[in-house]
Amino acid sequence: MEPSDRIVVRRAALAAVSIGMLIGCSGGGNDASTPAGPAPTPPTALFPSPIYSEIVPPDAGLAYAAGADTQVSFVAPNGRTVTALVKGPAGVDATTACPGSSCLLMRAIQPGESPDAYFPAAVQAAIAANANKLVIPKNTYVFAGPAVGSNNSDATTCNEAHYYNCPPHWTIGSYPTGGITTPNSIADLDIDLSGSTLDFAAPTTGIWIQNAQRLRLENFTVDWPNLRIASLGTIVADPGNAGHNALVLDDAYVATDPYTGTAVQIQAVDVWDDGPNAVNPQGDIDLSAGNSNETYFIFQNAPQPTFVGKTTAGNQTFSCSSCNFVNSPTDSTCNMFAGCANFDLFPVGTRVLVRHYTYNGYAILVNWSNDVDIENLVLQTGPGSGIGVGNAGGFRGFRLANSSIKRAAGRLISTASDGIDVTNTRGDIIIEGNEIAFQGDDAVNLGSQFQAIASVSSTTISITGGCEPDTADFPIAGDTLAFFDSSLNYLGAAKAGAVSGSLCVAPLSLQVALDCSGDSACPAMVAALTSADSFLDMTQQATGRFVVRNNNFHENRGHGTVVNAPYGLVDGNTYYRNSFGAIAVGASGGPGATNLTISNNTISWPGLDAQYYGAISLQAVPAQGVAPSTVFQKILVSGNAISNTQGPALVTSFASQVRIASNTLSNVDLVTNQPGTTLGFYGNYGSASTKDALVVYTADQVLLCANQPSGATSGVVGIDAASTSAVSNVASCP
Repeated sequence: MEPSDRIVVRRAALAAVSIGMLIGCSGGGNDASTPAGPAPTPPTALFPSPIYSEIVPPDAGLAYAAGADTQVSFVAPNGRTVTALVKGPAGVDATTACPGSSCLLMRAIQPGESPDAYFPAAVQAAIAANANKLVIPKNTYVFAGPAVGSNNSDATTCNEAHYYNCPPHWTIGSYPTGGITTPNSIADLDIDLSGSTLDFAAPTTGIWIQNAQRLRLENFTVDWPNLRIASLGTIVADPGNAGHNALVLDDAYVATDPYTGTAVQIQAVDVWDDGPNAVNPQGDIDLSAGNSNETYFIFQNAPQPTFVGKTTAGNQTFSCSSCNFVNSPTDSTCNMFAGCANFDLFPVGTRVLVRHYTYNGYAILVNWSNDVDIENLVLQTGPGSGIGVGNAGGFRGFRLANSSIKRAAGRLISTASDGIDVTNTRGDIIIEGNEIAFQGDDAVNLGSQFQAIASVSSTTISITGGCEPDTADFPIAGDTLAFFDSSLNYLGAAKAGAVSGSLCVAPLSLQVALDCSGDSACPAMVAALTSADSFLDMTQQATGRFVVRNNNFHENRGHGTVVNAPYGLVDGNTYYRNSFGAIAVGASGGPGATNLTISNNTISWPGLDAQYYGAISLQAVPAQGVAPSTVFQKILVSGNAISNTQGPALVTSFASQVRIASNTLSNVDLVTNQPGTTLGFYGNYGSASTKDALVVYTADQVLLCANQPSGATSGVVGIDAASTSAVSNVASCP
């Protein structure tokens, strides 16, 4: 029986989501030690009228196998029961350590045998033995990784200028040789590493999982112990370039890259707090400085600073005499996104964190796979993002549970960029019971990504792009496509009819005929499409059905959680000192979230940037000076405890059908000298103010009820009457 009306979890009985809290006025979850029982009958939908993203089905239509799979169900704001299901390896009962003849106990690594050869051989031995479980002996395995100057499959030299082109340290599964709809290289295997440590060397991906299904990795640590991910330094007046600044690395951090033997790259620079009054004795990125006080040397071919060695300013000096300057730092035409990066942004004497790697590889990368489950992982550092799922094409089903992505003792940061990135998948994402901290960017980033239209001819759109083995990376006949203009406004939907051409054969173009059958509004929408518009394949690439619950996100340079996808639950998490705020429901590279519940989270001390955007932020980025209309729909924010914020607890914009209910607000709006409105990235709030505890503008059908202010807070709900309609604030919830 597939239990569509209950929460089923494997190994640990986690708290059920209370329907009362979903409604927003009462209730609580089951105790974590109590097995989750049947949920009450779903309530009447808060927002019953249909919206475009409800094309995404609320479940994957797959059977649940008790003891092997993980399934979480919750009620979305539209009243539908949504089920996120990640299937485990068939034939493996998670409660059994090693299930008899289906288990392969791998021999110990032999003297002189490298882990680079041992691990692929172990997987092949398991496949040959038809084993469902592979047990690797506990050990510390030191991988050599790709050598400097080695070539990958496209003969691109693996060196400091081409880290993206370096092969990974360990590949699980085989690269597809043609278009695939179902992974076929490896299936139904649980790899238990028995608490082993995998030490990687090169600044490239550690583990690449590809073309796999029902695969589990568990009980292991990943690290790059000898690769300098980041260093500390001080901004000084450049003794060799008067009027500009230089960087001096602390003597404790070597200026030589241990992988290449050349000077380390300066990829990103942030203000660091290790002074006597630092909140964290080990030091961390200075949240009082804000994300605007940083610079990157990786955009638009920005010249690298020159290592000049010992100068009167210090022993390890990097001069920016080689950098671009245009009356910096006051001239807005000189910025890092225009390839004009330098050290002049920072006052002399500023302590800074220097990241030498930012987007150079993933600790673990998952592509073209169904149902990958990672458990009990300890990820201590990495030369880019921690875990990437579907970034170059993905199928469905991913889970990370009971794991840690956090810096080890003596380290400055953990991963150099995001902790977890999930994009372009068919959904069913479960992230639960993890600690994610001290990242170089957002802890968790979930989103569906737009695809560009190259040209339009009558009722046919053309698409260009790279050749990918995942046939669902681009539309196939029968898919439903949702269209958006350059300002993220939803234009309408159409079916993909006949598909012709190829992205793998010249002229590398795909033509998709649009089918408007049964939709009277569709023909006019199609007739008005231009190459400035974009679309999302709601059938294949909407990252729907996701759960982020019971995690601890703290001290990340960025957000705790970013979501841009339909049918999600963000529940029971703890957020502390994340520089850009706790939860961002944003829309900058994809559509806004819909049918999203944010409930029962504890949020405190978000960073300086949250003083304008809120600890919880529903914000869209206006494009070309034109504000979007409704981006976020059917959003429930309920039962959250928000405290010690420098600005609003929550900002809601470009939203419709939103309920903000039964949240406790303690000591919010602590910055008293900030301007009432901002004309920054997201425009201004009209008559509402950043000094208000809850801010609503450019929105309609918003109900605020039973929110409870306390402590040193204004307690004021700011509603911009000119840009809102059907917005009310009442003492109790109906």
